[in-house]
Amino acid sequence: MSGDWREQAQGLWEQADGLEPGEGKVRLLEEAVRLADAHSDTGMGYMLRDALIDAATFGGFPDKALVAFAWCRGQQKKDPKRFDPEGMLWKQKWVVGRIKEFPHITRKQIADALDDMEQCFATADAGKRSVLKLRYFAAREMGDTAEAERLWAAWLAAPRDHLTDCRACELDDELDHHVDKGEWELALRKARPILEGRQGCAEIPHLTYGTLLYPLFKLGDLERARELHRRGYPMVAKNREFLATVGEHLEFLALTDNLSRGLTLLEKHLGWALDHPSHRDRFTFYAAAAFLLERMLAEGSRDVVSLRLPKSFPGHRADSGYEVKALHAWVHGQARDIAARFDTRNGTDRFSRLLARGQILSKEIRPFQID
Repeated sequence: MSGDWREQAQGLWEQADGLEPGEGKVRLLEEAVRLADAHSDTGMGYMLRDALIDAATFGGFPDKALVAFAWCRGQQKKDPKRFDPEGMLWKQKWVVGRIKEFPHITRKQIADALDDMEQCFATADAGKRSVLKLRYFAAREMGDTAEAERLWAAWLAAPRDHLTDCRACELDDELDHHVDKGEWELALRKARPILEGRQGCAEIPHLTYGTLLYPLFKLGDLERARELHRRGYPMVAKNREFLATVGEHLEFLALTDNLSRGLTLLEKHLGWALDHPSHRDRFTFYAAAAFLLERMLAEGSRDVVSLRLPKSFPGHRADSGYEVKALHAWVHGQARDIAARFDTRNGTDRFSRLLARGQILSKEIRPFQID
């Protein structure tokens, strides 16, 4: 019997290995993990969770990656000779970088995770730059402006090493800082190696195209923004890991009065938002959806829209007819509630201000044909 379950677990692992990132890949590995746990095989459980962290991270399930890593980290602490922490330092970086996206995780827990990561990296005599970057993003997302500025300078001054993210990822992360500060031209200059195809990776330029839509819009380069939308949206349309980037494309469509196209994105991706574990990504999508529906209310041409929304949507209608006003109230309420949870955790008003940004956007509309 022992051999039977191992063969079954190995088969699930191999089957998952042949799939693209997504729910199916994650479920297969979770089933393999359950088999290993049921037979108290810690070694197999560790190896399978190692693969599960990858699949969950790049398939839109950061919560599952966190749980799997926490288990592995526990084994490392119990038996560091058998389970060498250095073999999973890169994955620790992925997981710790995402924990700020869950409002139920406290500031102290985030700080402790960053400290633990710093200690692990120090044993490898590397990773200082990576730790500083994650500390910067945590401070930025929590609205600690002065600390974020200090960490920004320290991050960029720190030397690169084998635990530093690839140059494309780091460059893309820098763009977020400049966009947040309204430095549109600088963001575009820095992005040139990515836009010209000289730098890239598994998630770049996918993320970059979404990030640059608003800077290009602000600079009035709508034709170039349209090009990035047309090229970028198909890159993220099939993987829920990119929910926030879909929200950036949705916002751009609303800003340019392509409301019907925006509704198509809302219809297609609302299901992701309903159960996506990252509250940060859900917030970005819901805020963009609320802005889109506000534009429809302001336009006043349609009181009711026909959308095939998932049955899991609380206001689901079998006839597919939804009042724009009610739909707006729901998505805006979701964004507002998430913002409140983050602001309560963070002790700042960063997310309330991000949600209020929709009032600014409503004054910037520039009709421009995307299709």
